[in-house]
Amino acid sequence: RSLSKAALRPPPARARARPSKPLPRNSTGCRNSATSSMRRLLLVAHVACGSAFMSKPRSAASVALRAAKARAKRKGFGGAAPPPAPTAGPRARWAEGPPDAALEARLDALEDSSIVDVLNPAVLDGLEDVREKLRAGEVVILRDAFRPDFAEACYRELASRHAPWSANEDYFEDGYGYRHLNVYDRALWSRRLNATFAVFDHAETKAWVSALAERDCGGACTGAPSKYRAGDHSLPHTDWVGQRTVAYVWHLSKAWRPEWGGALYWAQNDHDEATYPASFNQLCLFSVTTTSAHFVTTVSPRAERLRLTFNGWWQSSWWPRDEPRLDATLEDPVARSKLTHSQKQSIADMLADPWQNLGPERHARLLSLSEM
Repeated sequence: RSLSKAALRPPPARARARPSKPLPRNSTGCRNSATSSMRRLLLVAHVACGSAFMSKPRSAASVALRAAKARAKRKGFGGAAPPPAPTAGPRARWAEGPPDAALEARLDALEDSSIVDVLNPAVLDGLEDVREKLRAGEVVILRDAFRPDFAEACYRELASRHAPWSANEDYFEDGYGYRHLNVYDRALWSRRLNATFAVFDHAETKAWVSALAERDCGGACTGAPSKYRAGDHSLPHTDWVGQRTVAYVWHLSKAWRPEWGGALYWAQNDHDEATYPASFNQLCLFSVTTTSAHFVTTVSPRAERLRLTFNGWWQSSWWPRDEPRLDATLEDPVARSKLTHSQKQSIADMLADPWQNLGPERHARLLSLSEM
């Protein structure tokens, strides 16, 4: 039936009296009157549209709870119980990426390969320039460094949403600090990622890098995947720690833009030439010394992707002892400048430890050589 305009007009403000006390809330946190109104509206919609079912109204708390259960279920946990704390029990292994039969076949063919077997042939053709820069203490940037299938396989592992990343952040009195994510525990790595590390750790790889940089790289090789998100960074440092001799940083960020940060800044260069933006399948190499200062610029909040790398160090196998090689190393200014942190510390300990049984003349000679 038709209604007059007067009937449709809302009552005056003074006629709209409010309850003196707020209505009690129901179990979902909604006002009972609001809940009843919502149910009536849903009933009207159900009748008008012929819906097969009618959803019950949900509060913000219930929506958040349902979303949390869905996230937990996607991560492999039960829908009702929350996921365990990161420190509770063993961490999950790295889940393999999606299978690709053709890619797997090519990777199987690279079993027990050294870095020379997986490098881009174009890189191998320009090694003279690489050799000169490494020996001069400069940073080397190799674009499209590895074979595409090898780079794609490692990228898939790092980009997987199932990777067991852990946050690492620390700051020190000398001004150094860092914030990024890593997976250091190799027991958590996938088969593909362990195969990737095996290439860098291969005996022929160590021999090849040793000859290229004129540094001893025959010791233990280290490496791990890294991920930088918005705000992540690594403040100025040299990497001169332990037995490290040559550093490698393999970039695996696709479609990365320079304005997003996350660049390698090589402090020895002029500012105009010091920044090296991340780029997919780009390999950075440098000889680790007391002057190899560098840092990773902060990733911008506007970054639309993740900065992914696989990086580590080749290390020396030589420990100083009272032998002719020690004299030859200390007498050569170039060789002395390439001593690792642990080697210098070992020499200092040798000279300070009377149990080394060094005679007075021998002790004085080594002391004078070490102070040159």
